[in-house]
Amino acid sequence: MQNNQLFKFFTLSLLIVNLLACQSTQTTIPEPVVESTVQSSEPTKSEQQNQSEPDPQQTLYQQAIKSTQAGKIDEAIEQFSRVVKDNPSAKNAYTNLGLLYIHKKQNKEAMEAFLNAIKQNTNDAIAYNHLAILQRQQGEFKMALYNYYKAINANPEYANAHLNLGILLDIYLQDLPLALEQYEIFQRLTGNTNEQLEKWIIDIKRRIAAEQSQ
Repeated sequence: MQNNQLFKFFTLSLLIVNLLACQSTQTTIPEPVVESTVQSSEPTKSEQQNQSEPDPQQTLYQQAIKSTQAGKIDEAIEQFSRVVKDNPSAKNAYTNLGLLYIHKKQNKEAMEAFLNAIKQNTNDAIAYNHLAILQRQQGEFKMALYNYYKAINANPEYANAHLNLGILLDIYLQDLPLALEQYEIFQRLTGNTNEQLEKWIIDIKRRIAAEQSQ
């Protein structure tokens, strides 16, 4: 059992979005999901002043989205940074910055961006979820647990937060019943389309039954 757990621990990777296929007869765990940028636009300071004129900040925000979609990550970071400099309440821009920093492996900057996003919007489920991913990576399991639940409380239909919470509970906190609950919620929210996770759920049920029979 210990060797099996160690194997699954080392199959985790923070930044790969796609699920791993089976490499052997053992079942590998899905990986924490790091998402792409938030697509929604920001309310800007000048919107209330004159909606008939193009808003420079909104234009810059949309340019940053396009830069991201084109794979110009450094350019997008610079553009989103200009947005938040001009409008510190631009919560979506902070969240986008955090996601881009994660993909650049600049975790310190990412964490700061997510914290700023949460200051502007205490219901930012995406920011809570990705802050928890970073905290889990740093071994701050209690804080990660707290922020995953904050993400779910902000948006109970946020499937990726349930998946990532399940991984934390399973691999790091060794709470199989609660992990199973989160995996099953994820499957329900996503239409039971994840065959890899379904195998993992079967394996967890087997492990729970084995522990209960002892």
